[in-house]
Amino acid sequence: MQYLRAVIEEIFRLHPPLPVIASVTRDHINLMGYEVAPKTMVVINAWAIGQDPSCWDEPKKFMPERFLNLSRDFKGLDFHLIPFGFGRRVCPGLGFGTAVVEHAVANLLLRFDWALPDGVTREDLDVTERLGLTIAKDTPLVVFASKSY
Repeated sequence: MQYLRAVIEEIFRLHPPLPVIASVTRDHINLMGYEVAPKTMVVINAWAIGQDPSCWDEPKKFMPERFLNLSRDFKGLDFHLIPFGFGRRVCPGLGFGTAVVEHAVANLLLRFDWALPDGVTREDLDVTERLGLTIAKDTPLVVFASKSY
């Protein structure tokens, strides 16, 4: 289950469900050299952070192993789980939401064998995203599932 959790976190890093996260400052802060007044809305681009080479080694590469040895806290101070927000205003459902996704994916992997259509290889897959309020694949993914039990 640890590797599955790392895979899910890597997916959230590469393809966050919400590409931008809004937050409001409580106090006067200095944000990367900019003076920001209290009660100012700040928008964090979670998608760009997940793709930033100054934050991640080989950011375009799918490497779940990068999450295997991280300590996790569900108090909002675990900044690699940015799709759920962070800090004092972190999503209160972070722990539950993560557990639900892990459980659903684990059951799908346990109960089904997955295959691409005949003649389609992994290299043929188009993983281009369409950015908006949420992120969606530009072209649908077609896979076949058959019962594995």
